[in-house]
Amino acid sequence: MGDGIEALGGLNLAERIRRLAKGRTTLDVAQFQFIGLTEIRARYGDRWAQKRERVNVHAYHFISRRLAPDDVLFAGADGFLLVFGAFSGSFAEAATNRIARELNAYFLGEPDLDDIQLGAQHEAMTLDSFAQVFGPALTAARQPAPPQGSPAVAMGYTPIWEAQRGALAMYFISPLDPTTGFPMDWDQTSHRHADMDERKLLASEADMRALFAAGKSAMVGVALHVSSLQDPQSLARMVQAMTRFDPNLARFRVLRVSCVEPGYPRIYIEDIMRALRPYAQRIAIGLNWAEPDITSLLKLQPAAIGFSVPPGALGAPALRAEIYARVTAAVEQARASNVLVGVEGDLHVQHAQHFMNEGVKFLCSPRLWPVRATLAAGQFWPRTKLEAMTPGHAA
Repeated sequence: MGDGIEALGGLNLAERIRRLAKGRTTLDVAQFQFIGLTEIRARYGDRWAQKRERVNVHAYHFISRRLAPDDVLFAGADGFLLVFGAFSGSFAEAATNRIARELNAYFLGEPDLDDIQLGAQHEAMTLDSFAQVFGPALTAARQPAPPQGSPAVAMGYTPIWEAQRGALAMYFISPLDPTTGFPMDWDQTSHRHADMDERKLLASEADMRALFAAGKSAMVGVALHVSSLQDPQSLARMVQAMTRFDPNLARFRVLRVSCVEPGYPRIYIEDIMRALRPYAQRIAIGLNWAEPDITSLLKLQPAAIGFSVPPGALGAPALRAEIYARVTAAVEQARASNVLVGVEGDLHVQHAQHFMNEGVKFLCSPRLWPVRATLAAGQFWPRTKLEAMTPGHAA
């Protein structure tokens, strides 16, 4: 590797690869490449440059939202290169296949992108092999510039519908996308997660105190990214924020360990839950729908487990059937452990009705139960309202 070759961020290529490796002798990488790119270019002709930019933006954003904080994603001329920071071996391969499957399902659900598909390949490479194969691509790769400071982000509250009780009795505090008003997908770097998670803890506590002082009540949830809780420094920040909680409100508070990827080490989750328990009586775990080992998670005795369904996934029949089957199996397993199950995502009426009928206890969909600008008291919302809804309706 030549030290004179300049790579991203002003670092030479050798130093860039050493930083990616973080002491490892091999790197687990995933390549995502457009299938049939020559034919696609020919079909679009002069319009391909504009089309490619749109495809790249959507794909880059979609993949970025599914990465761990230590992963690094590069965009190239004919696809994307992902260097795993947290996963290796079979875990990295499973993550590669899952991302490709979900991205292709997303493309199929978008009318102007449904002719685009990506193939994926995972490989473990020595540092020298990685430099030889991907050195030129790294030098020319594009990444968004790092954010300059933390912009002010409005907070709202996402209702959680409890199917058994027939009520909107719980609300999760959420940073809101200023364009859509929906909960926003926050930045994928760990320090930004910690910043936002700390803000959510403090803001939710202030809002809870104001609500209860007015003689009203509601369950209030805060989703904390697993990266904020695994890192000792950011965990200390979260604990410091939680020391300000009013202990009299502890039974009305839910803390959720969010964005737990398939196969995430259980010992880490156990340590995280031990750190959180003094501040909330109910600890939930937010999972990827493809989590293969529910049993080991149930042994940790969370109050609930929740599955996050990515945008567009339920629009593809094969993927929808797989998600339905996995959630139904998880409900059966969780019932034996007295653990509740929830599902969140851009659910349509028919999806919510299906999950309700399968025994899912908590449902969250801004499409059906719009985000509230402020924390509200719990309210009655019976099952019959969902059963009576038709596609396109919202609460």
